[in-house]
Amino acid sequence: MKPPTRKHPSYDGRGVIVAIFDTGVDPGAAGLQETPDGKPKVLDILDGTGSGDVDISKCVEASGDYEIEGVHGNKLKLNPGWVNPSGKWYVGAKNAFELFPGGLKKRMTKERRKHWDREHQAAVARTTEAIAAAENGKGSKPASTDKADEDKGQAAQQTKLKKAELQSRLELLQGVGEKHDDAGPILDCVVWHDGTHNRVAIDTSDMHVPSPDDSPHKGKLQDFVPLTDFDIERQYGTFSAEDACNFGVHVYEDTEGKPSVLSIVVDAGSHGTHVAGITAAYHPADPTLNGIAPGAQLISCKIGDTRLGSMETQVGLSRALGAVLRHKAHLINMSYGEPTATPNAGRFIELASEIVNKHGVIFVSSAGNAGPALSTVGAPGGTSSAILSIGAYVSPAMAAASHSVRGSMAEGQQYTWSSRGPTDDGDAGVTLSAPGGAIAPVPQWTQQSRQLMNGTSMASPNACGGVALLLSGLQAAGLPTSPAKVRRALENTCAQVSTASDADLTYGCGLMQVDKAFEYAEAHEGPGTPDVRYAIRAGA
Repeated sequence: MKPPTRKHPSYDGRGVIVAIFDTGVDPGAAGLQETPDGKPKVLDILDGTGSGDVDISKCVEASGDYEIEGVHGNKLKLNPGWVNPSGKWYVGAKNAFELFPGGLKKRMTKERRKHWDREHQAAVARTTEAIAAAENGKGSKPASTDKADEDKGQAAQQTKLKKAELQSRLELLQGVGEKHDDAGPILDCVVWHDGTHNRVAIDTSDMHVPSPDDSPHKGKLQDFVPLTDFDIERQYGTFSAEDACNFGVHVYEDTEGKPSVLSIVVDAGSHGTHVAGITAAYHPADPTLNGIAPGAQLISCKIGDTRLGSMETQVGLSRALGAVLRHKAHLINMSYGEPTATPNAGRFIELASEIVNKHGVIFVSSAGNAGPALSTVGAPGGTSSAILSIGAYVSPAMAAASHSVRGSMAEGQQYTWSSRGPTDDGDAGVTLSAPGGAIAPVPQWTQQSRQLMNGTSMASPNACGGVALLLSGLQAAGLPTSPAKVRRALENTCAQVSTASDADLTYGCGLMQVDKAFEYAEAHEGPGTPDVRYAIRAGA
């Protein structure tokens, strides 16, 4: 059988910027480095939650031997090659465990405990051997070398005291072993201005689990390659080979223009990277691993607060919307949500509606995973009129390959757990459906390159990638791309999946079809074509 003909291969998402509202995206993850036309894939990574903030308001000056005092009074060696015309260094510190997502913290605590146990057991063994040697009379000789003047009684007393000291040491070591609690490694942070940009260096020496082959300077501040705000140079760092956790930075200044807060941007979980990969991953060596819109570029907006187990906050969401406007993003994907008693209401919904209806940004979100009962759609995706709510669909081939379904499925269907409408105020709740599972990239700290995940969290970026393809094609064809027109094209071209009485509440308009939506947009665009949206309310 001949492979299908590809139409418009350059309509691959290029020219489209997608903001990922999620746990954060690992810029070092597989497929998230560049686009097919050589542009950087990830334009910026931001932490809207403040979970990675470091107070760097303390200013110090260096001594003649390039040494400064850290925020805790410790000495830090600077690299003589670092350019700092002002001579002012701003210092702060952060516990790395406060930055790490739960899974990574658990793994690193375990690895550090193994090293600590080895060192502790060695110290216990040395002390036990010393006690045995003292009891056998093989302890250290008295300080005097004049045997004629040696006081045997004094020597015996010294031996007794030595044994008591060793026994106390052993008891202390045993007690510490039972009560040991790793507070986590400390990261000393230094910020300065090189005359052009703020620069950041971090001492990561406390992150490294020592080994006999290690350099004594491993991870020291002076060896760190300085970073600046991610959106300027798009460079990121890695704390250590053991954790493999990539991070970016942003420096925020006070009203006087002095560095005040350093934001160390670390993802709060693997979810956001997976979502980003579904939307726009690009693998030049193996295109079968590509996301839906490999030509699109991404902005990572971390809305999941690490301190709250990756739960989103109003502050994080508001800052993320601000980033969308600053970067002139065309699309938002938010694979987050929870139940609500107040559909289509609240401050975030007001802001989301404004960014769609006033600024022309298309907002895509997951419907929720609380099905199959009716009225289970979550907020904001399923309960907000300005947002496209996406349900999760599974095809027979996908069910067999991804879920090892043994029985034959005659046709595709919605995942049983995909949330259904209607909303409490009467809206359908689900706009349309898209595939709800994917094998996609995950952060490097997971020690995997990709992983299978399922949920409306995966259906939403699948649909978002499809919208990116549609926008890319419309832009190239010189056609308008307002949220109302794109929504109309999508809703009028979905493939009908079921004729059941509850189909509209389950699938929305049906299964998304990008090619048909593009053809519809082309055919229905012309002079005088209205660009309007309708809001219908029931009377009292």
